[in-house]
Amino acid sequence: MDFFPAFLVSFFRLVLNTFFRSIKVRGIHKIPTNGPVIFAVAPHANQFVDPLMLSVTCGRSVGFLAAKKSMDKFWIGMLGRAMKSISVERAQDVIFSGKGTIYMPDESNPSLIHGINTQFIKQIKPRSSICLPKDMGTAEVAQVISDTEILLCKPMITPGAVACLRVVDESGNMPGTVYKISPHVDQSRMFSEVTRRLSHNGAVGIFPEGGSHDRPELLPLKAGVAIMALDAVAKHPNLPLKIVPCGLSYFHADKFRSRAVIEYGDPIEIPSELLEQYKNGGTDKRKAISLLLDTIEVSLKSLTLQSPDFDTLMVVQAVRRLYTPVGKKLDLDQTLAMSRNFAEGYIRMRDNPEVKALTQQVLQYDRLLKYYGVLDHQVKNTNISSMRALCLFCYRAVEMLVFFILSLPVLILFSPLLFLSRMVSKKMAAEALAGSSVKISGNDVVTTWKLLTAMVVLPTLSTVYVIISYILARVYFTSSYTAIAIAVLTSITIPTLGFVTIRMSDIGMDILKSLPPLMVSLTTPKHSTKQLREVRAELSANITALVSGLGPQVFPNFEKKRVVSHDEALLSIYAAQKMRRSSALNDCIKELPPNVLDNDMLSSVNPT
Repeated sequence: MDFFPAFLVSFFRLVLNTFFRSIKVRGIHKIPTNGPVIFAVAPHANQFVDPLMLSVTCGRSVGFLAAKKSMDKFWIGMLGRAMKSISVERAQDVIFSGKGTIYMPDESNPSLIHGINTQFIKQIKPRSSICLPKDMGTAEVAQVISDTEILLCKPMITPGAVACLRVVDESGNMPGTVYKISPHVDQSRMFSEVTRRLSHNGAVGIFPEGGSHDRPELLPLKAGVAIMALDAVAKHPNLPLKIVPCGLSYFHADKFRSRAVIEYGDPIEIPSELLEQYKNGGTDKRKAISLLLDTIEVSLKSLTLQSPDFDTLMVVQAVRRLYTPVGKKLDLDQTLAMSRNFAEGYIRMRDNPEVKALTQQVLQYDRLLKYYGVLDHQVKNTNISSMRALCLFCYRAVEMLVFFILSLPVLILFSPLLFLSRMVSKKMAAEALAGSSVKISGNDVVTTWKLLTAMVVLPTLSTVYVIISYILARVYFTSSYTAIAIAVLTSITIPTLGFVTIRMSDIGMDILKSLPPLMVSLTTPKHSTKQLREVRAELSANITALVSGLGPQVFPNFEKKRVVSHDEALLSIYAAQKMRRSSALNDCIKELPPNVLDNDMLSSVNPT
């Protein structure tokens, strides 16, 4: 690893360890220490942070494929080139709106497309693609016949595409639809550079999904990663290439001091028969690419948490918390493994009547938690006397006040950074969302722009404060040496105070999160908090019993995959049965205002 890239990796390690409270790395022993490697990373949930996460943990010098659109930006491009990134021009970055409108004049000949006020000869070249609005369809152009006629390689024959292209107005004419043109992008130089690096035993990183996103499931993988691997080995038959799948998991990815897990899977080697298929070309070549891509996708899915939608993800997380025995502390690895198992099991068994009934109970329980203002893991802490709750509340409130007073000067000093990072990241998230068809809220770019803003604003602020300290020192002290010494001391003190304040804020947040259950114990009748604990015990026992019953049907190796052992599950059920009453949930619901468990409200599950 060259000096400057190594320096940048060390710098970004400091940056990431400051932003994230915990970064857990798994499977690092599976990474080849030398030889050519392609890192296939997913999900791409945190824009420029994802490649940094891999660079600081894998122990290899990795050149990532980066969008030319990003590399053209001054600071990002400078850092990308320093980290030996490979620029890729993506079709989605050069797409533009076509002149006029297009329509399909003859449904029996769907490959022929006509235009109204179009300029096909000027705007379209063979191998360009025509894109319909709202992702209704995309097709490659085979021939430009005239300014108003083109021939497609393959027709767009889905119902949505046909309906879009054959809209008829009130007068019986076809007004056509607006469309976009995606020029053909020649990627031969990029593929050549990847092959060159791999042939020199280098490491290349790629996000097979394409651009970053904030969806709860993997996007369909693009074939580029498979083509790169097969092409490199085809050109260099003795190349010992390995494809290392890498799964990224973030817990509140856009939040400061959140947590992350990065897991490396078993290296994938390219079978000789697959390589021969690729060399044959034609259908065999496409089949080889597809088979290798499927292998990579299976590996990535085993390393990531898959959920078809956000609501399912929230249910899975709620069930995982309730299933975990009281007193058992899960580390990030176990939390992620259990969430994966529950996600897979829930998706496969969601139509089971018992699973449906239990899901509704979990949603109702979540409404109870929201009503009382506590989180699931805090419920057990409501079982204390009012006097002890009052003493603890007062003690922790004083602790919070002390931490706040000590942190206030630093918070004031860095308030411009907090304000600007929040403002810039929200603005960039809105722009990213507007320009994407796959993002949900644009959260995948928030952390990136918080860090980029901090990297500019923090040195600027520190420099301003050092200059101010020097000026004030010259006013109050005649000696220039004293003023310089104070300025140097200020330059050391400010970042030190910043790091100390971050640590204090971690402790302060832990204290703050302990206050709601104490408040519930003080303000809620004892029988209500007891009922809440009984509801949790009832749900925990039901979930544990259901998992033990259905688990072997979902996972043939259930006992090997489970995070909570058989004995722990039995003890959990026994402990819950001692506390629970079968009517606890219904009794607790009866005492709530009628709007608390409104059906519309049941669709939201507390993710915390």
